[in-house]
Amino acid sequence: MNQIEKQVDRIIAGLKIIDELKPLRFVREYGSQNVETPIKGFLAVVSVTDTSLSKSFIGGYMSSSVKGDQYTAHVEIRVYAPATENGSGLSEIVSEIMTGLKKADGEKIIVESNASPIAFDPDMNAIYRTVDFAIEFCLCEEG
Repeated sequence: MNQIEKQVDRIIAGLKIIDELKPLRFVREYGSQNVETPIKGFLAVVSVTDTSLSKSFIGGYMSSSVKGDQYTAHVEIRVYAPATENGSGLSEIVSEIMTGLKKADGEKIIVESNASPIAFDPDMNAIYRTVDFAIEFCLCEEG
């Protein structure tokens, strides 16, 4: 597992302990978990959609022996609700995720977040909204 996945997993673990998000099942996109279709409850599909190296540095005001790279990653959580229930509770779950991101981000690496409007996925026969957020973190070492 790479550092980006570890950072995302830490944030998702923080979301999982929020009481209001207990009915939500988190799965990794293209993971090994099978997902039933049509879905029977709330489902959150987590994926890293983009990563980039923001900047590299050597030294700095803290220590001249520190070197590292700063990365930015964009993460998407697509939250599905069964179409048979007309998406009841979907916006409330998304709202809890948006507020929960602040609690789950103990290291304060989330730099932006937003939520999409409600949409329908005919392949999943489900209504969904997407929560996007960007994280920035440093992989540093002392030399």
